[in-house]
Amino acid sequence: MSCEHILGDVMMPPHAKAQGVDEPNAPAHPNRARRFARPWAYFVSRLDPRPQALFSPMLPIFTAALAIAIFIFDTVTPYEIAAASLQVVVVLLSLRFCRKQGVIFVSLGCAALSILSAVLTIVSYVPTAGSTFSLGVINTSISLTAIAATAYLALATETARQTAERAQAHLAHVARLTTLGEISASIAHELNQPLTAVITNANAATRWIRSEPPNPQKVTSSIESIVEDARRASEIIARIRALTTRAEPQNAWVDINAVIQEVLVLIQSQLNENRIVVRAELNNGLPSVFGDRIQLQQAVLNLIVNAIDAIGAAQADPREIRIRSRKTRPSGVEVSIEDTGGGLTTTDVNQIFDAFFSTKTGGMGIGLSICRSIIEAHHGRIWAEKGEPSGATFHFTLPGTQEANQ
Repeated sequence: MSCEHILGDVMMPPHAKAQGVDEPNAPAHPNRARRFARPWAYFVSRLDPRPQALFSPMLPIFTAALAIAIFIFDTVTPYEIAAASLQVVVVLLSLRFCRKQGVIFVSLGCAALSILSAVLTIVSYVPTAGSTFSLGVINTSISLTAIAATAYLALATETARQTAERAQAHLAHVARLTTLGEISASIAHELNQPLTAVITNANAATRWIRSEPPNPQKVTSSIESIVEDARRASEIIARIRALTTRAEPQNAWVDINAVIQEVLVLIQSQLNENRIVVRAELNNGLPSVFGDRIQLQQAVLNLIVNAIDAIGAAQADPREIRIRSRKTRPSGVEVSIEDTGGGLTTTDVNQIFDAFFSTKTGGMGIGLSICRSIIEAHHGRIWAEKGEPSGATFHFTLPGTQEANQ
């Protein structure tokens, strides 16, 4: 029984084209302008290159305004008030949009503002009349120590987070290879189809060339078919290579419908072998999601393989997987994968995404746990629901662009 794909018309987002920008007139003193621009350029280069959809674009501006407000408050208050210690809030906020070097830059800036505030407080005697100078020195030292300690702890936390992400990526890569090993027969079949067609068309072209008289039109048609089949084989190999290669996540705007369709191509033969019908109801004009294409493919692949295993274990009809995608408010995407397998218990629903928990005999309990890690790393959410009267549905949501693809 062939695998049936009932697909909505998915509108692929056009590739962004670079827009030409006229260069402004050169300044009268280019060296001076370049010198003044360097500090700001350095700070901007340290910003985390995440899109505005994932954090407020006003956060850096708010953080800078807060640092200036604390500086002014510290300057006009008496020595006894260690207002500069509030700069630790600025350091912590910088973790939301800066890399490690950027956090160091912000911390040094906060320390410089604290020292400058202490100097200005000494010079402007009026607001500090009657204050004790020694207390001012002590409080300034306390503020600088607090800023340094906060920066150190923030950087240590960020380093630990990055280490955990690398370990998670390694585990995900191992699990990805394991999953590909399970569907290797399906991949081999998908690759064998275009290669067989190449051989068939090559033999046909040979016969048309040797015929009397030769038929150039038939030869050309056969060669065009060979090129097309070779392109199909190359695309399959490229997908497999991308899934097997261990590399750093490459975040970009991704069409989730295209991700689903690419996974279905790889796993189609396994669906056919298990006599499973796939009904993919993919809505048009969904927002793009920001993330790593390979990791999102792995999450979708794990969920579909899990559905195939559930249907295979149930040995019941109908044997069907329904995949839906839709837009959520305000600009997110939800994907649901529903199967007609044996279903889940209440305990299963609560623990299904826990590491090493599996409802399958001999299962390792890693696949769905990695799915959760991938989705949550993309600022999304994943959950499972019991089907009625049987089966299960897995949902996940991801944040998207502010506007849908046109």
